[in-house]
Amino acid sequence: MIWLTWRQHRLEGLMTLGVLAVMGVFLLLSGRAMANSFQQLGLSHCLGQVPPNSPCPNLIMAFGTQYGVLQLFDILLIFLPLLLGALVGAPLVAREVEQHTHLLVWTQSITRSRWLTVKLVLVLGACLLASGALLAVLIWWYSPWVQLDGSFGTNAYDTSGPVWVAETLLALALGVLAGTLTRRVAPAIFLTIVLFLAIRVPVASFWRPNFEAPIILTTPIGQGNNNQSTLSSQDWVIAQGYIDAQGNKHDGYVGCTSNQTSVQCFQANGAQASFVSYQPADRFWTFQWIETGIYLGFSVLALCAVFWLVRHRLN
Repeated sequence: MIWLTWRQHRLEGLMTLGVLAVMGVFLLLSGRAMANSFQQLGLSHCLGQVPPNSPCPNLIMAFGTQYGVLQLFDILLIFLPLLLGALVGAPLVAREVEQHTHLLVWTQSITRSRWLTVKLVLVLGACLLASGALLAVLIWWYSPWVQLDGSFGTNAYDTSGPVWVAETLLALALGVLAGTLTRRVAPAIFLTIVLFLAIRVPVASFWRPNFEAPIILTTPIGQGNNNQSTLSSQDWVIAQGYIDAQGNKHDGYVGCTSNQTSVQCFQANGAQASFVSYQPADRFWTFQWIETGIYLGFSVLALCAVFWLVRHRLN
């Protein structure tokens, strides 16, 4: 059964290894260049609070101008788990059923549960192992940006902890479930994308900022802006704006004319105080494990559904 599974999925395995090898070489070369520039520019002295006349803002801008384009590559990496789910997970069962090869295996004294278990352990295990290896490289590659901007940035957050591996497992599990439901490869790929985004987008966009209650800092109008001096570049600012006379929060700031000071502008628009809502940097790992648990929960549910469908509904 193990040899048969390898024979059936060796093309996907070799393609995955090839893609990982190319990505690994690119990450190692570009990461080394970024690390050298980080040291040469002396950006390690620009972390945290810096004096007002420090050259750090210009140095950080120069670093961003030189390597900012590489972050586009990291954005593409966020979709890699979905790609694995659609191209590896979706055909795992669907192709067997579409070509009726599963019937031949079941006539060889191999139970449905054993057939599915071996396939899942080998294919999902190999993909998760590759995902974990790539995660180690990504953490090192992204370290200069994390030191400057923090770990809560969208790209850094998704590629700097167990959430990355959990997303991969989720995409694969949903792919297998979609293939078992549709029994056709093409519809399974489409359904995998829909299911993954239906879970991933709400979690990242709506649940993640509220895994723990955000901290809110307020400053009365006319007393300066102590909020920004309290925050560090490592904190995750969720929202900022002003509070009106009724105590309602408004995201963003009111428009001011050139002949108004900021205090006059805010007071003219009924603003009583400014506020900043944020998640402190020390909650990063707590958020990572909460989100990892969510994805693992959905993955377990999907795989349990697959086993039930294979045992009771698949012919």
